[in-house]
Order: sequence, then structure tokens, then C-alpha cells
Amino acid sequence: MLDTLFAKLQTATDPMAVQAIEAAIWEQWILAPEGSKREMMMRGIAEMQQAQYRQSVETFTQLIAVAPDLSEAWNKRATAYWLMGNFKASLSDICETLKREPRHFGAYSGLGMIRAEQGEYARAVAAFELARRYNPHIPGIDDEIERMKALGGDKPADPLGCDQRTAGR
Repeated sequence: MLDTLFAKLQTATDPMAVQAIEAAIWEQWILAPEGSKREMMMRGIAEMQQAQYRQSVETFTQLIAVAPDLSEAWNKRATAYWLMGNFKASLSDICETLKREPRHFGAYSGLGMIRAEQGEYARAVAAFELARRYNPHIPGIDDEIERMKALGGDKPADPLGCDQRTAGR
């Protein structure tokens, strides 16, 4: 299912179709295989929406313990860590997300934002370019890439810094 959605995303031109395909991809990522895991995913998302970041980290940690291959559990916990300002933990979870889903444009976008915040502009560009590779329709991505290049990010870089350096390649 995801392969088909990603193929359609590459060729879609109608903004409504793009939006529907992106939503379907996110739905597939969020989809946990059984009821209790789905419930944990939804609870963690609700906690993040209510700015209960520590609680959401705990919920996603529990979900990861019982469903370690669920890429979106890692990505959501990475997001919660990022919202708490814990970039090191967020980066670690982004790496885990990308091991499980190397096309995760949301994780690459988050990685780009962290690299930019850290002043690692070349790595931010590389991360944003990977996000754009898998989703060429991310609003503002071209402008952000150009902005990072203007800040000195015009040299090739490895955006990941993960133990495994092949994610997304």
C-alpha cells in the first residue's frame, strides 16, 4: 500500500490529490496492527496535542516496547522530544524511524529542522533534500533549502549521523 501511495505522490499534480495521498501515507504510518497498540498510538498523539509531552514520551516508549518495528511510534516520540527541546533524544529516535521507514519525509523534515537549529546548515540541506525526494510537495521546502544554502549549507553533507548511514539512500 505504501509503495503505491509513494509512487502516486511523486506524480500527483492536483493539490487536493496531493493532500489526500499525504493523509493516506500518514494514516498508514499511524496504523498500529492491533487494538491496544492503536489505542496507545492515539493516546500518545492526544497527549502531544494537549502539550503533555512527558506523558506522550512515556506512552510512545510503552508502545515502542511492545511494537518496536512501528516506525511512527519512534517518529512521534522524536517529535515529543523535539517539542521538549531534547534534540539528542529526538535525533536518536529519528534514526530509529528511518531504519524502519527510509522514506519518512516527516522524519527527514524534523531532522532538517534540528540540524538548522544546531547551525549545521549543510546537514539541514541534505535532510530537507531527502524529505523532498520522498515528498516533493512539502510546502516551503524549496525556500528552506535555499535559505540553509545561503547560510553556508551549500556543501555536501551526511544529514543522519546515525549508526546506520544508508537510510534513505
